[in-house]
Amino acid sequence: MLPHKIVELIRGLRENTESGIIRWNYDDENGSVSTSLNQPNIDISISYRFDTVEEVGTFRIDVYDKNTNSPLIFSTTQMYQDFEMVRALYDSAQASGYDFSF
Repeated sequence: MLPHKIVELIRGLRENTESGIIRWNYDDENGSVSTSLNQPNIDISISYRFDTVEEVGTFRIDVYDKNTNSPLIFSTTQMYQDFEMVRALYDSAQASGYDFSF
């Protein structure tokens, strides 16, 4: 389960990603998306993996605060409600680099 401040960060990232303000880099080989922000001054990476021991999907959220040079690591699994919120951001982030104009 994610702390409240991280939940708010995820919500803001999703909103700004879906509105086209934030673009992400997708790494298929590592199952991750990443971006660098100026405000707040952070690098963020979200990776997905399936935990074969617990038999659940897991998202790992790595936040690197560039002002303090500190890494922060959070995770959530399919057992928690916030998993779907992170999944929605992850999916939006994957698509953020594409222009599907019709």
